[in-house]
Amino acid sequence: MIAALADDTARREIDLVRALYDRTGVDETPPHVPIVDPFEENTPLVDLIDMVGLIVSVHQPFMLELSAPERTYDHDPETEVPQLLQLIAAQGAEESQRLAEALYRDVFPHQRPDFAANSALHRTAMTIGRFRQEKDADRAVTDLAGKSYFLVVTQVGILEEDDGSWTVRHRMDLGSMVQS
Repeated sequence: MIAALADDTARREIDLVRALYDRTGVDETPPHVPIVDPFEENTPLVDLIDMVGLIVSVHQPFMLELSAPERTYDHDPETEVPQLLQLIAAQGAEESQRLAEALYRDVFPHQRPDFAANSALHRTAMTIGRFRQEKDADRAVTDLAGKSYFLVVTQVGILEEDDGSWTVRHRMDLGSMVQS
């Protein structure tokens, strides 16, 4: 997965909220906003870093305002906690989606989602909790209504899943070519 990474200030604030709804996730996965959906890739990591890094380097840092909590269903048949609690981007989604479009167009055309409506191309969101029951997720949506969290996105990461958690394999700065 390619994802926007939260800055340190936002990470601390969001992790406090995430700890309420997904204690294990806070410990195992950094807060992130997917830009390219999880994928299987045969390209060596060093080449992937070069290709993604080139696209990322010409995109300026941007701000995301995450609010609008929403419950959605995780379509992974192997998960025991199928209800996701997500914060949807109220501002900044366009910048994230432009970056997603450039990466899908230039690096991952073979990974472009068939059903794009739930992909990072059209839905900018951060998962902050997982629930077994819809009613528990709905209660969390009510609790978070009206709250906003701001991220200054200056880095994108290549994340790899390992046994249910995501690890940042490599970080890249947005706009590094433009700033030079």
